[in-house]
Amino acid sequence: MIPRRINWILILLNLSQIQSLLDASWWSTVAQLSTALAGHNVKPVCELPGLSPGQAQVCELFKDHMPAVSIGAQNAIQECQRQFTGHRWNCSTHYSTGMLGPIHKMATREAAFTYAILSAGVTHEIGRRCKQGLLTSCGCSDETKPKNVPTDWSWGGCGDNVEYGYKFSRDFIDIREKEHDPKRNHDNGRSLMNRRNNEAGRKILKRHRKPKCKCHGVSGACNMKTCWMQLPSMEQVGKILRNKYDKAIRVQINDRGNLQLLADETSKERKTRALPTDLVFMDDSPDYCRFDRHSGTLGTEGRVCKRGSSGAEGCDSLCCGRGYNTYTQEVKSKCNCKFEWCCKVVCQTCNNMTQVDICK
Repeated sequence: MIPRRINWILILLNLSQIQSLLDASWWSTVAQLSTALAGHNVKPVCELPGLSPGQAQVCELFKDHMPAVSIGAQNAIQECQRQFTGHRWNCSTHYSTGMLGPIHKMATREAAFTYAILSAGVTHEIGRRCKQGLLTSCGCSDETKPKNVPTDWSWGGCGDNVEYGYKFSRDFIDIREKEHDPKRNHDNGRSLMNRRNNEAGRKILKRHRKPKCKCHGVSGACNMKTCWMQLPSMEQVGKILRNKYDKAIRVQINDRGNLQLLADETSKERKTRALPTDLVFMDDSPDYCRFDRHSGTLGTEGRVCKRGSSGAEGCDSLCCGRGYNTYTQEVKSKCNCKFEWCCKVVCQTCNNMTQVDICK
């Protein structure tokens, strides 16, 4: 779980120390905007380190949107961690940095996934809050009735406003990639890559929205149906992006300053262009087995692994050949539960001993 209340003095100090090194550090600020607006920051919310000048301006104009941006980013980080649980890279950050979410210095496929899911997360939360009437500048979706909804079904329920969420996410997130920053003059196309993956995340969210219908009638009869448009869950988006991550396409910057696909010698399928929903990357992934402050990798020492598993979470894979230590752990759980009239369930607490394998 991502903490909601954070020591802001430590965060500001940590961000100022490492922001020049880490490309994704600004997401930590975004994920903490709701806490800042609640009065737990030491600086005005739109002046927090990590926000670009353009983002700070958007923040000032749409302060009521910032909690949604924050929660959207937090939801995306949680889904990222769920999708990569048990893998060497698990979308986490070292606790001592005072940051939230993954760190990327290089333009890897992990960075591509992170930018895509964070962009989708912000779009999702903004669109959802429009529907709930929590934002002053938007309301329910005004999409026209899709052709796949029967004509005798009523169209007019309050749907998620994906169009507004899409536009706001694009304006707020992508603006930092378009701004001139002396520190990023030699980013070798990284800004183009980030924008490409941001857009892929938003498009995937938008393309997988579906009509949802509700029955109306006496005693459960479905005499009438009212339908509206609903966004997919972040778990659904995470699964789609996880598949895109596995098939991510390597690109490079060409002489005209555009992204160009590189031939994949290991693949039988030759692609001449990337789809708008494909993830793109430029650099090989670093060695996630070991801690490296320069590349932002945490290593896998101290991670829990599964002995005997042949998957990514198995001790042979996760511990990178270093071996593991086995510890005995006491676990408390409810047991011998009985139903008592009326009306409660009474359980005992049982202590069980279990073995836990930890990577060396």
